[in-house]
Amino acid sequence: MSGTTRTTRTAFGTRTAFGTRTTRTRRSTGAAGLLAAAAVLAATSAPAQAAPATRGTVQVSVGVNGAAPDNQSQSKGISADGRYALFTSWATNLVEQPAKSARDAYVRDLRTGRTERVDLADDGSALNGFTDYAAINADGRYVAFESDAENVLPGMQVQGRTEVYVRDRRTGRTELVSGGLTSGDTDRFHASYAPSISADGRYVAFVSARTDLVPGLVPDRAPDRVPGVRPGAPSLARPYTWDYNIYVTDRWTGRTRLVSLGVDGKPGDSMSLNPTISADGRTVGFTSFASNLVPAGQSPTALVATAQAAAADVEPAPGTAPALPRSAREGLAGPNLALPTTGAYYTYDVDSGRISAASLDLDGKLGFASFDATISPDGRRAVYALPEPGGSTNGHRYHLVLYVRDLRKGTVTKVSGGLPGTTSVGTSDHGSITADNRWIYFSSAADNLVAGPQHPGWEVYRQDLRTGRTERVATAPDGSFGNGSSTDPFVDAAGDAVVFGSTSGNLVAGTAGPATADAQVFARTSGHHAGDDDQGQDRGQGQDDD
Repeated sequence: MSGTTRTTRTAFGTRTAFGTRTTRTRRSTGAAGLLAAAAVLAATSAPAQAAPATRGTVQVSVGVNGAAPDNQSQSKGISADGRYALFTSWATNLVEQPAKSARDAYVRDLRTGRTERVDLADDGSALNGFTDYAAINADGRYVAFESDAENVLPGMQVQGRTEVYVRDRRTGRTELVSGGLTSGDTDRFHASYAPSISADGRYVAFVSARTDLVPGLVPDRAPDRVPGVRPGAPSLARPYTWDYNIYVTDRWTGRTRLVSLGVDGKPGDSMSLNPTISADGRTVGFTSFASNLVPAGQSPTALVATAQAAAADVEPAPGTAPALPRSAREGLAGPNLALPTTGAYYTYDVDSGRISAASLDLDGKLGFASFDATISPDGRRAVYALPEPGGSTNGHRYHLVLYVRDLRKGTVTKVSGGLPGTTSVGTSDHGSITADNRWIYFSSAADNLVAGPQHPGWEVYRQDLRTGRTERVATAPDGSFGNGSSTDPFVDAAGDAVVFGSTSGNLVAGTAGPATADAQVFARTSGHHAGDDDQGQDRGQGQDDD
């Protein structure tokens, strides 16, 4: 590497200042208001005498009585106040109640150290199916999850496909979000999955192949359906014509609306996936291959052939969200079925119903982003990774570079471009941005983000979008490298706590074990949470005021 840099030591490790192509931000009270709202929500469910959060790094995926977990875990989110960490795990010894399935969702209270399974049946019993996707609301009361279990709700059984549910951790009730079910339902093709939930838990966005969620809207059926497969089932002949769409359900009113609705008044004419809903429920970001979502002149149709050709040559980040739910991947996807790895990223404004292209590069051209694209809590910014030619660390022709776009101003920031005068072939992805839009956390295998010796594998970094400063996050207590790989960060509203996955064995004070084969989930916190001082009014000052 080359170039002049300025390096300092911080609580998160090495930090380097450098320039990026971005717009200088100004202070406002908007983000502080969001943090204050999150603090109020948190106060309604937190114990009256909660222990303070532990500073530094702690392991989140811990077995009963501190035992080592007996299988791998993956980070899935964190509540806005930084108190509750959400993760999924194959481990069977995290809670007292025996697991019936191979993968469940859990929430750990980072203040009390208590872990609870949250993908539970309405009667509180363990499920007999998988949970791959889960999301948590601002105060940690609600967890949205998908499951292919048959015993979630009494009298509503599904077999071989996933549906979306919400668990109320305060009342102990579980409700179905993705439409009505009937006893003996054996439709295994029209799955619903990948939920995202608003701050108050009212709105849930999700992906679904169902055709009965919005009355009067039935997707056009392509003529190349596989003989003998019921109408509406995904096509094996053309993997880009799967009839999956994005929906948002209002849990208070029971109303569901179609998000991926084309300008022609018809549902998207190809697969849409990967929804993220803003804290207030007014903006939804999602990936799509549909050609009818925006006017013809803005359609990414011309990009499809290039994306298909390059799909196998893009190096994804570990843990990148799969294109399809488990039921489709295992039941339908064959060894010769090339599934997509990138797609155009859009935002949907709930009030106006308008869909806008979001994944633009520095020249304003729409690119195909990885499936870990997301939006900021206020819906103001899109975070996405675009393929860049020049090789990768594992021999692919393309690696991913992370960008942030201000959806109001149209400015684009290249986050993981590296130190001035340097280049890298390491992929960067899975961005998670704070509520004030100042700090972004992400995974990267790049070797040019900070000065000095470089981590040989995947690492979690954070960057100050106002100054361009970047620093490592998943470090040992003395600031040295983690001895494994770290990925999948999720940051709370204020940037005080982050959860991530890692195979490192030396991140927690007092431990110096070797790297492990199975990734576990960790949390790193400064010990300060929004709401501890004047409801965070002096924090979260990075958002634009125009």
